Amino acid sequence: MLFSTVSIYLAIALAFVIGLPALWILQRGLWPESFEKKLAVSKTGVWKSLLIGLVPVIILSIIIAIMGKRLGPVPGLLVSATALAWGFAGAAGMASLIGMRLWPNGEPWQQTRNGGLALVCSALLPMVGWFLLLPLIAVVGVGVNVRAWFWKPKPLLVAPPPLTVVAETP
Repeated sequence: MLFSTVSIYLAIALAFVIGLPALWILQRGLWPESFEKKLAVSKTGVWKSLLIGLVPVIILSIIIAIMGKRLGPVPGLLVSATALAWGFAGAAGMASLIGMRLWPNGEPWQQTRNGGLALVCSALLPMVGWFLLLPLIAVVGVGVNVRAWFWKPKPLLVAPPPLTVVAETP
């Protein structure tokens, strides 16, 4: 294997390790309402998001295959790159949830960064990470995005104000 080939793979891995947590922190800062929805959805379970995310991924795969046969590879690559970026953006809630569980006393942005680094570094594991974890992160992210569209936060129960006791004067 040539040094240039190894350098390309190293550059791709480094781009994932730096880029995805940075994307998730940026999302937390620019769109806090959307981010909080994704975090709330992520807290309700990864398996639901995985199963819901499989439906759009299968539909998009069929569309990309049809587009590739009729229009050539470029439109299919654009659609798949957009879908992949959208899926990874949806994984922001999952990354922050991991950070909240592992570093409960940290700042919120640090929890997102650290959880994102843990998530992305686990995807760097050869074979299992590349071909199983990384696509699963994207599919779960698609599911989180879809679930966040329909997410209605549960209303908080508000306690009545405390009663004030007035002391009687004789």
